[in-house]
Amino acid sequence: MIAATLLAAAPFEDSPFWNPDLPGSFWSVFGILLAGTAVLTIAFVVWMVIQPDEPEHDTTELVDRAVGRERDRARTISRRLDADAGRADTSEPELR
Repeated sequence: MIAATLLAAAPFEDSPFWNPDLPGSFWSVFGILLAGTAVLTIAFVVWMVIQPDEPEHDTTELVDRAVGRERDRARTISRRLDADAGRADTSEPELR
């Protein structure tokens, strides 16, 4: 109820809520903060545009090693599941 009264009455009255009398130093500080925000935003956008899409060093060796390790793990898990189910290959060494 109070909010409706304020909204209805404030535009017709010289209310400090709608027309704040702020000191001049406030606007200069606000302007400096706004300019700093704009500069930082522009710098961030430029930095993101300059970044390369691909890494500078070749990562194929790292990827190949990781894929090989994951395949070995998957093979070991598959062998263990087969051993638990009684389908183990007797020619392979013990898993546990």
